[in-house]
Amino acid sequence: MEAIVNFLNTVFWGYILIYGLLAVGVYFTLRLGFIQIRRFPEFIRTVLKAPQSDRGGISPFQALCTSLASRVGTGNMTGVAVALYLGGYRRHFLDVGCRNHWYGNGLC
Repeated sequence: MEAIVNFLNTVFWGYILIYGLLAVGVYFTLRLGFIQIRRFPEFIRTVLKAPQSDRGGISPFQALCTSLASRVGTGNMTGVAVALYLGGYRRHFLDVGCRNHWYGNGLC
């Protein structure tokens, strides 16, 4: 039974998920006409421009930074929990070392 579960785990998490996500990303990129490239100048303009009518609220740039911080922070907490569960404290230190290396290079 364990062999069957490991095989299905490898198939679903290895092949179907990775290639499925890549296929969906390529499909939407083509279907929407490379919107992430075409609309990049508008994205920069919208995020960096402060709204003129609402000075009491937060700017679009502050909203973007808050959203990114919550996603990165959640990913880090989840990664630490999984590293501790799967590999113990030694894996956690390796994970922290690699993460600091990549953050130091500005690649994350």
